[in-house]
Amino acid sequence: MTTALRRFAFALGLTVATSLAAAARAETWTTIDYPGASLTEALGINERGDVVGRWADTDGDIHGFLLRHGRFASLDVPGATFTAALDINNLGVVGGRYFDADGVSRGFTWKDGRFTQIDFPGAVDTRVRGIDDFGRLTGNYRIEDGIEHGFLIDRSGSHTIDVPESQATNAWDTNVLGRMVGWGQSETDEIIHGFLLVQGAFTQIDFPDVKNTRLFGINPQGDIVGEFDDEDDVPHGLLRTRDGMVSLDFPDGTGTFAFRINAQGDVVGSYLDADGNTHGFLRQSHGKHAANEE
Repeated sequence: MTTALRRFAFALGLTVATSLAAAARAETWTTIDYPGASLTEALGINERGDVVGRWADTDGDIHGFLLRHGRFASLDVPGATFTAALDINNLGVVGGRYFDADGVSRGFTWKDGRFTQIDFPGAVDTRVRGIDDFGRLTGNYRIEDGIEHGFLIDRSGSHTIDVPESQATNAWDTNVLGRMVGWGQSETDEIIHGFLLVQGAFTQIDFPDVKNTRLFGINPQGDIVGEFDDEDDVPHGLLRTRDGMVSLDFPDGTGTFAFRINAQGDVVGSYLDADGNTHGFLRQSHGKHAANEE
């Protein structure tokens, strides 16, 4: 654990749960709760350990947050009725989404206190899901017909991403090599499948023997995190490395979502406690088998 996170845990009295697994698979799980929040979700992490996400106040209003060097800062787009920070790159640029005064979903980027509005051309709403170190943005948008399309926005322009034979596509993250992950919903049976997109070719990725799989994050090594629903519709986090795919479940949690993974193999996400309350988490691995290493 970094010095900043030690200060963070001490100052805020966070709950730390450490598994008793073998050393090669040891894990440390740390709860992340925005002070005074009724809900917290950790949605993005960079290599410096900066964490972004969203939190709800006692009135149920949703705000974004940045956790840096053990200190929380709330992020609210001016005039917005809802703000969620979904990803942060190594340059400190945050990507996310907000609702404007008319309730329309729009994307944004934020850097050093400055917000920039992001709208996919011709869309009726836009959701920025991810941002990489080149400033490439991933997300999804809708046009008048209501269909959700994924997108990539880069220096060459705005590009639609549609999984073949899907009625909806969500593009969540891309790594520095341009490998993209997300999920699509099948036109035929409405089952949700994860995808990996590499050089224009889609690969379907599903957790074995489950109904729905969603992929949210990919790191430079190609490790992928996401979520799947079991037969009882309980959500579980997932981690896919070159060694295979495993579930990630917060200790004593009743549901887990894994949203991002950085180059060190640190994972952020959210979990439900026994009372149904939502908390963010940081999972740190302490062994080469927990994430790919060169």
